Amino acid sequence: MEPRPGDQMSPRARFAADLAEHRRAARLTQTALAGRIPCHESLISHIENGRRAPTLDFAQGADKAFGLDDHFVALFRRISQSPALGWFARWVEEIEPQAVILQSWDPLLIPGLLQNADYARAIFATAAPDRLEERVQARIRRIAIFDGPSPPTFLALIDEGVLHRPIGGTDVLVSQLRYLLELSQHPRITVQLVPIAAGCVAGMMSAFALARLRDGSEVVSADSVLSGHVTGDHEAVARIKQRYDIIRAEAQPKSVTQQAIEDAVRKWKS
Repeated sequence: MEPRPGDQMSPRARFAADLAEHRRAARLTQTALAGRIPCHESLISHIENGRRAPTLDFAQGADKAFGLDDHFVALFRRISQSPALGWFARWVEEIEPQAVILQSWDPLLIPGLLQNADYARAIFATAAPDRLEERVQARIRRIAIFDGPSPPTFLALIDEGVLHRPIGGTDVLVSQLRYLLELSQHPRITVQLVPIAAGCVAGMMSAFALARLRDGSEVVSADSVLSGHVTGDHEAVARIKQRYDIIRAEAQPKSVTQQAIEDAVRKWKS
């Protein structure tokens, strides 16, 4: 199945929208559709509202219920492949849109959520050159979560050394730092630098992010050179939260951070 022209929805969002559209066109309640698939009626609600991802069995059941030729199965395959996002697809498509609070730590780069296109392109050009533009667009679209009616609060901790690492060259870094300054003025976004002098041993192992969802649950993602992981395991969440608190205790205030970013812009311009 090919995406609709101009369709900017993720495969998962398209699955949810199409499920609701076909159900209403068939004049079926969620309970009635659940009986046809079959599944619990709450699963229909969760998938239509984006709280749960469909399974292959569910996609096959939906196609059978509506008399379709692999429409939902094709969408499921696009969800499961997620070539532009890889293991991180679950975080972008499931976690971020449902988050009330997002917290992140980045020791080497500007956080992905706050990257502009040129900076992201410079990263992917060496780290993941295949499907380059698709990956770049997938990354920069993430900022749209702050345009909705209930945007999350985002607390981003960044190592000060990131300001002095010219990813993509001087011009790209200057443009990115200006964009970071602009985003840091958003009422829902707080950026804090952790000074190099802090040492920050707790943060040297990897970048990570935490999310508190609307239902009160918490999820973490952790990245490394060889693998990445998204989990809601209570013990893993507790460990990452403790590490985040240790790192944030070393962070500079927002006003000091913004001044440091402005200073870095002047440095690289000269």
